Amino acid sequence: MRLFTPGEVVVRREVLHGKVWSEMPTRVVVDEPGLLAVFVEPGTRLTYPDHHHPHPWDKPARGFWRGHGKLMLHRPRDAYSVDLFWKGDDRQFGNYYLNLQAPYRRVEDGFETLDHALDYTLAPDGTWEQRDLDEFEEQVASGKYSAREAEAIRAEAVEIEKMLASGEIWWDTAWADWQPPAVWR
Repeated sequence: MRLFTPGEVVVRREVLHGKVWSEMPTRVVVDEPGLLAVFVEPGTRLTYPDHHHPHPWDKPARGFWRGHGKLMLHRPRDAYSVDLFWKGDDRQFGNYYLNLQAPYRRVEDGFETLDHALDYTLAPDGTWEQRDLDEFEEQVASGKYSAREAEAIRAEAVEIEKMLASGEIWWDTAWADWQPPAVWR
Protein backbone atom coordinates (compact mmCIF):
# COMPACT_ATOMS: atom_id res chain seq x y z
CA MET A 1 0.00 0.00 0.00
CA ARG A 2 1.32 3.45 -0.88
CA LEU A 3 2.42 6.12 1.58
CA PHE A 4 0.13 9.13 1.74
CA THR A 5 1.27 12.61 0.72
CA PRO A 6 1.49 15.38 3.32
CA GLY A 7 -1.61 17.56 3.00
CA GLU A 8 -3.65 14.74 1.46
CA VAL A 9 -7.07 14.07 3.00
CA VAL A 10 -7.58 10.44 3.98
CA VAL A 11 -10.42 8.73 5.84
CA ARG A 12 -10.01 7.29 9.34
CA ARG A 13 -12.57 4.48 9.68
CA GLU A 14 -13.52 2.50 12.71
CA VAL A 15 -14.64 -1.00 11.78
CA LEU A 16 -16.56 -3.07 14.32
CA HIS A 17 -17.49 -6.72 13.65
CA GLY A 18 -16.66 -6.30 9.95
CA LYS A 19 -18.86 -3.23 9.42
CA VAL A 20 -17.98 0.48 9.34
CA TRP A 21 -18.81 2.03 12.72
CA SER A 22 -17.58 5.61 12.20
CA GLU A 23 -15.67 7.71 9.70
CA MET A 24 -13.84 11.03 9.73
CA PRO A 25 -11.62 12.72 7.20
CA THR A 26 -8.10 13.53 8.40
CA ARG A 27 -5.27 15.53 6.86
CA VAL A 28 -1.91 13.78 6.48
CA VAL A 29 0.95 15.56 8.26
CA VAL A 30 3.65 12.88 7.95
CA ASP A 31 3.57 9.40 6.48
CA GLU A 32 6.77 7.40 6.68
CA PRO A 33 7.53 3.76 7.52
CA GLY A 34 7.64 4.35 11.31
CA LEU A 35 5.02 7.08 11.73
CA LEU A 36 1.64 8.11 10.37
CA ALA A 37 0.62 11.54 11.70
CA VAL A 38 -2.78 12.91 10.74
CA PHE A 39 -4.73 15.98 11.82
CA VAL A 40 -8.47 16.25 12.47
CA GLU A 41 -9.30 19.82 11.50
CA PRO A 42 -11.74 21.93 13.51
CA GLY A 43 -15.24 21.52 12.10
CA THR A 44 -14.52 18.11 10.54
CA ARG A 45 -17.74 16.20 9.98
CA LEU A 46 -17.99 12.86 11.80
CA THR A 47 -20.28 10.16 10.39
CA TYR A 48 -21.77 7.05 11.98
CA PRO A 49 -23.29 4.55 9.54
CA ASP A 50 -26.14 2.35 10.77
CA HIS A 51 -24.73 -0.39 12.96
CA HIS A 52 -26.19 -3.03 15.28
CA HIS A 53 -23.90 -1.67 18.03
CA PRO A 54 -24.59 2.13 18.06
CA HIS A 55 -21.57 4.39 18.32
CA PRO A 56 -21.57 6.31 21.65
CA TRP A 57 -20.81 9.59 19.85
CA ASP A 58 -23.73 9.23 17.40
CA LYS A 59 -25.58 12.27 18.72
CA PRO A 60 -26.40 15.55 16.95
CA ALA A 61 -24.03 17.45 19.26
CA ARG A 62 -21.11 15.21 18.19
CA GLY A 63 -21.53 15.56 14.42
CA PHE A 64 -18.53 17.88 14.00
CA TRP A 65 -15.08 18.12 15.60
CA ARG A 66 -14.83 21.06 17.98
CA GLY A 67 -11.86 22.93 19.41
CA HIS A 68 -8.45 23.33 17.81
CA GLY A 69 -8.51 19.93 16.14
CA LYS A 70 -6.28 17.07 17.16
CA LEU A 71 -3.06 15.61 15.89
CA MET A 72 -2.88 11.80 15.96
CA LEU A 73 0.46 9.96 15.93
CA HIS A 74 0.38 6.28 14.94
CA ARG A 75 3.18 3.75 14.81
CA PRO A 76 2.70 0.53 12.86
CA ARG A 77 1.53 -2.34 15.07
CA ASP A 78 0.88 -0.12 18.13
CA ALA A 79 -2.56 -0.72 19.64
CA TYR A 80 -2.96 2.97 20.48
CA SER A 81 -2.45 6.41 19.01
CA VAL A 82 -0.96 9.43 20.73
CA ASP A 83 -3.35 12.33 20.22
CA LEU A 84 -2.37 15.92 20.96
CA PHE A 85 -4.86 18.55 22.09
CA TRP A 86 -4.62 22.32 22.46
CA LYS A 87 -6.80 24.69 24.48
CA GLY A 88 -7.68 28.34 24.90
CA ASP A 89 -7.86 31.25 22.49
CA ASP A 90 -4.07 31.27 22.21
CA ARG A 91 -3.92 27.53 21.37
CA GLN A 92 -1.74 26.43 24.28
CA PHE A 93 -0.80 22.76 24.38
CA GLY A 94 -3.21 20.92 26.66
CA ASN A 95 -2.24 17.27 26.87
CA TYR A 96 -1.40 14.01 25.18
CA TYR A 97 -4.21 11.50 24.96
CA LEU A 98 -3.23 7.88 24.48
CA ASN A 99 -6.19 6.37 22.68
CA LEU A 100 -6.24 2.58 22.85
CA GLN A 101 -7.35 1.24 19.49
CA ALA A 102 -6.69 -1.59 17.08
CA PRO A 103 -3.41 -1.18 15.19
CA TYR A 104 -4.18 0.82 12.07
CA ARG A 105 -4.60 -0.96 8.75
CA ARG A 106 -4.04 0.93 5.51
CA VAL A 107 -6.72 0.96 2.85
CA GLU A 108 -6.71 2.76 -0.50
CA ASP A 109 -8.41 5.95 0.76
CA GLY A 110 -7.07 5.99 4.33
CA PHE A 111 -6.81 3.65 7.28
CA GLU A 112 -8.99 1.50 9.51
CA THR A 113 -8.87 0.90 13.25
CA LEU A 114 -11.30 0.45 16.15
CA ASP A 115 -11.39 2.61 19.26
CA HIS A 116 -11.14 0.52 22.42
CA ALA A 117 -12.69 3.16 24.76
CA LEU A 118 -9.90 2.82 27.35
CA ASP A 119 -7.57 5.83 27.32
CA TYR A 120 -4.85 7.71 29.20
CA THR A 121 -4.10 11.41 29.48
CA LEU A 122 -0.56 12.70 29.95
CA ALA A 123 -0.15 16.31 31.08
CA PRO A 124 2.85 18.44 30.07
CA ASP A 125 4.18 18.09 33.65
CA GLY A 126 4.31 14.28 33.28
CA THR A 127 1.28 13.43 35.42
CA TRP A 128 -1.03 10.89 33.89
CA GLU A 129 -4.31 9.15 34.52
CA GLN A 130 -6.41 6.36 33.11
CA ARG A 131 -9.74 7.34 31.59
CA ASP A 132 -12.96 5.61 30.58
CA LEU A 133 -12.41 2.28 32.34
CA ASP A 134 -16.14 2.07 33.13
CA GLU A 135 -17.05 2.73 29.49
CA PHE A 136 -14.59 0.05 28.37
CA GLU A 137 -16.01 -2.54 30.78
CA GLU A 138 -19.57 -1.67 29.68
CA GLN A 139 -18.55 -2.21 26.06
CA VAL A 140 -16.97 -5.56 26.97
CA ALA A 141 -20.23 -6.59 28.71
CA SER A 142 -22.29 -5.47 25.70
CA GLY A 143 -20.33 -7.71 23.31
CA LYS A 144 -18.26 -5.10 21.49
CA TYR A 145 -15.16 -7.18 22.31
CA SER A 146 -14.65 -10.88 22.84
CA ALA A 147 -13.07 -12.06 26.11
CA ARG A 148 -9.78 -12.61 24.25
CA GLU A 149 -9.89 -9.11 22.72
CA ALA A 150 -10.71 -7.55 26.10
CA GLU A 151 -7.76 -9.30 27.72
CA ALA A 152 -5.41 -8.06 24.97
CA ILE A 153 -6.67 -4.50 25.48
CA ARG A 154 -6.11 -4.76 29.24
CA ALA A 155 -2.57 -6.06 28.60
CA GLU A 156 -1.88 -3.10 26.31
CA ALA A 157 -3.09 -0.78 29.08
CA VAL A 158 -0.55 -2.32 31.49
CA GLU A 159 2.27 -1.67 28.99
CA ILE A 160 1.15 1.93 28.51
CA GLU A 161 1.09 2.44 32.27
CA LYS A 162 4.66 1.14 32.51
CA MET A 163 5.76 3.57 29.78
CA LEU A 164 4.00 6.53 31.41
CA ALA A 165 5.30 5.67 34.88
CA SER A 166 8.88 5.47 33.56
CA GLY A 167 8.57 8.79 31.73
CA GLU A 168 10.23 7.22 28.68
CA ILE A 169 7.86 8.13 25.85
CA TRP A 170 8.68 7.36 22.24
CA TRP A 171 7.27 10.47 20.53
CA ASP A 172 9.01 13.80 20.12
CA THR A 173 7.58 16.39 22.53
CA ALA A 174 8.22 19.05 19.86
CA TRP A 175 4.91 17.89 18.34
CA ALA A 176 3.23 19.98 21.09
CA ASP A 177 4.38 23.11 19.21
CA TRP A 178 3.10 21.90 15.83
CA GLN A 179 0.77 24.23 13.95
CA PRO A 180 -1.38 23.31 10.95
CA PRO A 181 -0.28 25.15 7.82
CA ALA A 182 -2.28 28.34 7.20
CA VAL A 183 -3.47 26.97 3.83
CA TRP A 184 -5.39 24.23 5.71
CA ARG A 185 -7.52 26.73 7.62
